Amino acid sequence: MRLTTIAFILFVGYAISAQAQEDDPLAELANLGDSVAEMTEEGGGSIRAKKDADLTRSKRLKDRKNFEAKVEDIKIGKFPIVALKLRVIKEAKDGAGKSVKRNEELVIIPKLKIKGGKVALDDADTLINAGSYYLQQGDKVMVRLGKQKGKVWEADYIERK
Repeated sequence: MRLTTIAFILFVGYAISAQAQEDDPLAELANLGDSVAEMTEEGGGSIRAKKDADLTRSKRLKDRKNFEAKVEDIKIGKFPIVALKLRVIKEAKDGAGKSVKRNEELVIIPKLKIKGGKVALDDADTLINAGSYYLQQGDKVMVRLGKQKGKVWEADYIERK
């Protein structure tokens, strides 16, 4: 075949394709999508924010010293100060939480590390416990009890389930 014949065939094919695309905008979009798919490694993949899995979280939640509770009431102070009234759903198997029985109601404050007169949010445990400030009534939480101060318990650990 001659070069001019090949050029003519290509031109006619392009003209037919262009005419079809003018008549059908969906075909044009499909062709455009195909061309983008060919240029990228992951052509039709989902573009979502991905978060690395927190492997220590599942270990914390399954700790035998934790009990499961439901948030019944909340009293909020200046961030991250909060007091929670919890109703026990599932008892702990070990530790201080073992003495707490199902359906018992407790008042809990999260344990926060103080450094220089301020809450030390650079401390990993304090950062987790500071999240209890954002809990809402009805949330289920896992709690590891610390010391009891009168009618109030300090939670060494509290996290939404």
